[in-house]
Amino acid sequence: MAGIADLAPDERRARMLLSILSEPDDAITGRVIAREGGIETIRLLGDDGAVPGLNRVDAHVWRDRLGLPHRLEDLAERIRGIEQSGIVTVIPGDAHWPQALNDLGDRVPYVLWARGATSFLARPTADLVTVTGARAATGYGEHVAGELAGDLSRGERVVVAGGEYGVEGAAHRAALASGGDTIAVLANGVDRPYPADHRELLDRIADVGLLVSEVPPGSVPAAPCTLLPQT
Repeated sequence: MAGIADLAPDERRARMLLSILSEPDDAITGRVIAREGGIETIRLLGDDGAVPGLNRVDAHVWRDRLGLPHRLEDLAERIRGIEQSGIVTVIPGDAHWPQALNDLGDRVPYVLWARGATSFLARPTADLVTVTGARAATGYGEHVAGELAGDLSRGERVVVAGGEYGVEGAAHRAALASGGDTIAVLANGVDRPYPADHRELLDRIADVGLLVSEVPPGSVPAAPCTLLPQT
């Protein structure tokens, strides 16, 4: 699989590539990258030798699952397109990397993909308040969520929620209406507004707040993101 290392000349590009190749919360990739770093993980992926912490069979399965040698040209084109799109990345060691994520150990996202003010990620954890709830919320439920989010915004807290219908959408709208800061954590690519009816809302958040995801641009909605508490 010679050639894959050429796509990852630095740690940022390596983590971008791993995010495209691997699913979030991949236990094996998480262990390897936590131990070896992104550049070395890419080198190991393109090698035939031993992988620290893995036996020979597990290493072979891991390489087969992520290697995809026939996709090298497509991967190079995809990386170029992302870099030209204006979408930014935050990786461990960056000034705006949220340090609390390091507590996830092997489950730390390889990279965060973002549109908007990545400085929000560096705010103290005490300033961030997650608002989440039912998608099929009642009118009263959305009203209460909006009141709560508005109060939090006026108290200079950052409202953090997903991008779904119901409680999450109401929280974002209230935060924006209050002139507050808001972060939408997405289970899809930051370039793929979902649900489609929230395109205007999510674009507005990207303009004055932050859209962030652990899956690469172009990804469709998947399993709940590990960056938000599960309900």
